[in-house]
Amino acid sequence: MPFRASIIIVSYNNFDTTTGPCLESLLADPDNGSFEIVIIDNASSDGTPERLLAMAEGRDNLRLLLNKENRGWGGGTNDGARVGRGEFLVLLNSDTVVPAGAIGHLCDLMAAHPDWGLLGPVTNAAGTEQKIFTAGDSPATIIEEGEKWCRHARGMSYPSERLDFYCVVIRKKHFEEIGGLDEAYGLGYFEDTDFSLRAKMTGLTMMVSEEVFVYHRGSESFSKLKKKFVKKLMRANRRKLQKKFPGQVKLYNQRDRNLQVLKEYARRSQATAPAGADLGYLFDNRMRLARTLFPNNPIKKGVYALQLRRLARTFRR
Repeated sequence: MPFRASIIIVSYNNFDTTTGPCLESLLADPDNGSFEIVIIDNASSDGTPERLLAMAEGRDNLRLLLNKENRGWGGGTNDGARVGRGEFLVLLNSDTVVPAGAIGHLCDLMAAHPDWGLLGPVTNAAGTEQKIFTAGDSPATIIEEGEKWCRHARGMSYPSERLDFYCVVIRKKHFEEIGGLDEAYGLGYFEDTDFSLRAKMTGLTMMVSEEVFVYHRGSESFSKLKKKFVKKLMRANRRKLQKKFPGQVKLYNQRDRNLQVLKEYARRSQATAPAGADLGYLFDNRMRLARTLFPNNPIKKGVYALQLRRLARTFRR
């Protein structure tokens, strides 16, 4: 294959706050010649297609698909995956900023672990254990925090029940074997959960690497839609998911998933941590995140506080 990886990005309006900064970060990566960027524009109406055409001019590794209708995130991603020429597909949200070397590192990890099926990085905005604690108030400061995290997390990875698809790497052959994203979810929400369930059924392992950080603005694609519409879409797609996989959908919340990682840190602190990993730093920062996730129910709040105290006692420094 001519490229190691094909980065698939679905674009829809809001170029200045989504696809533009995302593309700039990818093109600034010194290693960008080893991957191709496939942009699928879902019939933007604000001049985004013209700006994409201007950016693509003269770049052999930047390809555009200009859809005549909005095919949703799933449909657009499938369009891009079909024409991707890389061994790996990197499904990347348009509202991300990717630090230099991140894509190459993710591909290196996948190549080194042929038993891994899907791989995702950590980030500042996600609904799973991929979210880490950050305090910055700008992309630049948050990325600095993310890169500091990665320096303390060398060799750290663990399996996950599902991944958030703001950034995920999968071998193209596996994406095709699973059947791509289900386009029945329309504009978006729960396609990644759906795909994670099908991947698990085929025996593919989903992994999180804490060595790689990708900035995620979060929900920017839906920011200009009315809140009532977004909530209705989420409810409808959740029902669709549960009907498709009766009795198999476990919608873990972020609090529970973060607790699982804290338990994994505690377990590793009593055994042998990966060389180069600073478990104390990771544990302390995830505990900071944990303290922002207290439930409202008084009983649940008390149980959660007890769990955190026990973990703090269990962790060996």
